[in-house]
Amino acid sequence: MGKRKNSGSLRKKYLASSMALALLASAALPFTHASAQTKQEDLTGFAKDKSQWQTEFETKFQNGVKENSIKKYGRALSKRPALVGTKGNDAGVQYALNELKKAGLKPKVHTYDVYLSHPNSISITQTAPFQRELKVTEDLKKGTPFKNEVVEGYNAYSPSGDVEGELVYANYGTPEDFKELALQGVSVKDKIVIVRYGKNFRGVKPDLASQYGAKGVLIYSDPKDDGYVKGPVYPDGPWRPKDAIQRGSILYIYRYPGDPLTPGKASVDGVKRIQANKANSLPRIPTTPISYGEAQGLLQAMGGKEAPKAWQGGLPFKYHLGNEASKVRLNLDIEYETKPIHDITVTFKGAKYPNEKIIIGGHRDTWTYGASDNISSWSTIMEMARSLGKLYENGWRPDRTIVLAGWDGEEYGLLGSTEYAEQHQKELTKDAVAYINMDGIAGQFFGAGAVPSLNPLIYDVAKKVTEPRSGLSVYDDMLARNDGKEQEIDLLGSGSDYTAFLQHLGVPSADVGFGAAGGLYHSAYDNSDSVERFFDPGYKHQAAAGRFTGLMALRLANAQVLPFQYSEYAESVQKLLADVEKDGTLGVDIGGLKAKAKEWEEASNRLETYSQGLLDSGKGKPKQWKQLNSALIQQERDLISKQGLASRSWFKHQIFAPGLTTGYAAQPLPALVEAQQAKDTEAFKKAVKQLEKSLTKAAWTAEDAVE
Repeated sequence: MGKRKNSGSLRKKYLASSMALALLASAALPFTHASAQTKQEDLTGFAKDKSQWQTEFETKFQNGVKENSIKKYGRALSKRPALVGTKGNDAGVQYALNELKKAGLKPKVHTYDVYLSHPNSISITQTAPFQRELKVTEDLKKGTPFKNEVVEGYNAYSPSGDVEGELVYANYGTPEDFKELALQGVSVKDKIVIVRYGKNFRGVKPDLASQYGAKGVLIYSDPKDDGYVKGPVYPDGPWRPKDAIQRGSILYIYRYPGDPLTPGKASVDGVKRIQANKANSLPRIPTTPISYGEAQGLLQAMGGKEAPKAWQGGLPFKYHLGNEASKVRLNLDIEYETKPIHDITVTFKGAKYPNEKIIIGGHRDTWTYGASDNISSWSTIMEMARSLGKLYENGWRPDRTIVLAGWDGEEYGLLGSTEYAEQHQKELTKDAVAYINMDGIAGQFFGAGAVPSLNPLIYDVAKKVTEPRSGLSVYDDMLARNDGKEQEIDLLGSGSDYTAFLQHLGVPSADVGFGAAGGLYHSAYDNSDSVERFFDPGYKHQAAAGRFTGLMALRLANAQVLPFQYSEYAESVQKLLADVEKDGTLGVDIGGLKAKAKEWEEASNRLETYSQGLLDSGKGKPKQWKQLNSALIQQERDLISKQGLASRSWFKHQIFAPGLTTGYAAQPLPALVEAQQAKDTEAFKKAVKQLEKSLTKAAWTAEDAVE
């Protein structure tokens, strides 16, 4: 999806200083994939005797993940654009199926018929103070493979339209930016707004602009944010060149993701579809992206007031807010139709608890060549499947079922994963243990987002996987880059395929991998050349991400007691409540709510102590393990409200949702905060009561599991 995803994203602030990188590189030592495992130790959730058995299989799995296989898959899949609904995407399906079958696996295809847009033509014309046609594609070299299949720069789900108007510069298009324009006496009504990428999800920008009366939006990537101001541009470096266009969807996924015409229901035969004009996730005004090379002529010609200092970008002139002297015309011919999308899954059935599932997923569709976003993850998932398949072939069986998935249509609005989750809602709600997401993992610095109960597992696994750059464990490497401190694990907002699993169904979720700074995102230069030269030479970090995610899945699949730590979750909620209290509670006493969170923490502590005692004694019985694990699975479900948030009923999680005006970044305690921001005392009271119910249920669930 369009990520550099604020909170809950991997593609963001991973870079340490170049000095730290140099120090780590100088300390690098020869290593094997299992060298991070310096000594045998008991694993969380495993009795002592089973810890050793588990470690042996983890080592075999790690050593079975091969960089050359990921390279082979990655190069083949990124040779041709795999935009959803195109022949290139279909070719990617066939290649993946053939390779998975060659590995002795039995992949399954899940097809959904969804509402898609595709551009027939995109035309942008500067009409004043002079006339000029803007380029809408990159200047790709002659001989670039499948060059004719690279889609023009456009925003998925923009409506068609032919609009002309005065151009207004609105910085990043945040609520604060539109308020600042009003303070400056600049109206955007019946005008076309030009904004730069960043600060919020691209779909929020035209949403806000339309609320202020604008009739069109242009979005460009400013060189100050990801171009030459940051460093050498492609092909000399990883930053965005002047012709690179950041494509992306503007579907209002913070209202609901997935097929716009089937909210809450899977897009399969017989489903009732709403009319497009009733779909409140669809944008209302024509919107399209341009490169900063093309934006330069527009911005330089703009008059009016000088833009505030904080609004000045990286182009070599003063930015202005605009006046009647500068105009532009957008003529977008965008076709809408219902077309099939195709998810791919590979399943390793569990021997003891076959209905309980750990799902690893990453999207396989791309905007252009997509070597980083997201062929890096899909090719790695294919290699993980191959490695697990070898173990399976030799007689190994996980206790719980492991499902590996390649989602389609993520770039358009989390389509494939959402439709899958909606179709399998009943069974996933009952039995899904966890969902682990991989998105854009071609980088050199570890990062993760997760629900707080999974944080300890992430740190534990980080101690067992080698960081290729330094030869240290991922854990020790993060300590070296963070002054001896554990790297913070982000909260999950939206913008990738964990959204439906966590925020609609209540399945504990994580998003893990490696990232690197750069500016080729969603451009035609996200190709195997840029990945191999700048982001992940040797495919070593993609392989490390596969080992990391695979170990997480193996721990969750085989643990006698699932390694969730809800005491940490409850403690996090208490901190979030303290933040709400600082901003004012509209005269509503939240003392009872804070007490419920504390009760949940105490009950979870008792559960964790009890379960560890059973593991240490070696006297746990099957009935006790089942009771404990049922409680651990249920607690995340307890945080789900059937009626959903008042502002958007599809989002049902009481603790985490994407922000309405950020789109990607997590908005903790969304019902409380939205009522607080609206100064709606009655809504705040209702949110308090609903959250009290959820926390009470979670505490009871933990308490009842302790005999």
